[in-house]
Amino acid sequence: MIRSHALVPLGLLLLLAACGGGGGGGGSGGDDPPPPASTTQVVVEVEDREDLDELCEETGATVKGEVPGTTYYTVELPPGVTVDEFLADLDDDVRVVDADEDAGVEFPEGGGSTIPLFGDEAEDEVLMQVALTRVGAPVAHLRATGLGVVVAVIDTGVDAFHPLLAGRIAPGGRDFVDGDDDPAEERNFLDDDGDGRVDEGYGHGTFVASLVLAMAPGARILPIRALDTDAVGTASTVASAISWAVSQGAVVVNLSAGLAVDLKMIKQSVESARQAGVIVVAAAGNRASQVDFPAMLSQTEAVTATDLFDRKASFASYGSAVDLCAPGEDLLGAHPLGPNGTARWSGTSFSTALVSGAFALLRERFPGMSPEALIERLEGTAVSVDGLNPLYADRLGEGRIDVDAATE
Repeated sequence: MIRSHALVPLGLLLLLAACGGGGGGGGSGGDDPPPPASTTQVVVEVEDREDLDELCEETGATVKGEVPGTTYYTVELPPGVTVDEFLADLDDDVRVVDADEDAGVEFPEGGGSTIPLFGDEAEDEVLMQVALTRVGAPVAHLRATGLGVVVAVIDTGVDAFHPLLAGRIAPGGRDFVDGDDDPAEERNFLDDDGDGRVDEGYGHGTFVASLVLAMAPGARILPIRALDTDAVGTASTVASAISWAVSQGAVVVNLSAGLAVDLKMIKQSVESARQAGVIVVAAAGNRASQVDFPAMLSQTEAVTATDLFDRKASFASYGSAVDLCAPGEDLLGAHPLGPNGTARWSGTSFSTALVSGAFALLRERFPGMSPEALIERLEGTAVSVDGLNPLYADRLGEGRIDVDAATE
């Protein structure tokens, strides 16, 4: 049974409602507008870098740099030119292979689909919550803890000094939002994305990281900040973050973020990671139908959410692209704003974190296995949930993870 917990005072609860996320109930975010794309830059693919330099010289644009792990470059728009105008000018340019807006990316819990709820639960209860027992973690921990396995968490940053994370952070973290080496969670008390909510992303990365470690207590977190304080980023930032994770030795990448459209650039970054032997685990989304991108890619492990009885969570996306599911309702995790350092939150972001931790367990348990074999093992030992979800049969992946069976 889930332990009851006191709700936060009304004033703080109103603040949290402005910080859309995912623990309490709420409708799906499927009808919310997409996160804002960059208004100052686009991404461009060319056969020859000299062609791009020439193009920019002609238009007054500026090449900002290559997007690592892809064949794309970010290009800063010339003054007074909009994204649509610039892309229209490139439509018939034979030097350009592809050009697109630098699309916005956000966490599935955006738009207030669910919000974190703070109570009186202690930090050590994160490791004893029912969700972990449901997936067989206590027994699996007798065989493996994910010792030394580096899991990259591409998110809003992490609070590295939180007691549940302190001493468990891998070197090499990066902040792609501010362009520095400090991937800490940040607040600016502003509604940067104009959605009526302030700092709704704050604490999300810390919460995700704590659940990865709850599943794999011996693992280390590589924090990469690709989403701002409102949990919004750009496609080029996320692609760069994936490449950075690979370069810093991560063997699992947790991406609890996505977008509603597919982008060739993101696909290239995921493919590059997979070719390097890295497993990319992505949230299916909280749209209650459509699976987010890049979770829809075959090169990712797409994860959706169930409750503690293996029923699909009301907010959880579903579809043939889903690979696995895991508990994602009312999970307990670390949060910098929690009076006791914890919060309860719901969303496919957090199901994804449990699956990332599961792969860390398998990496330690079976060090000689290929990523493909590890994926096959976790999927092959999953518990089918189709019988409990007849309306979603064959659209919840191979089933709910069972790390007891997977590590046996």
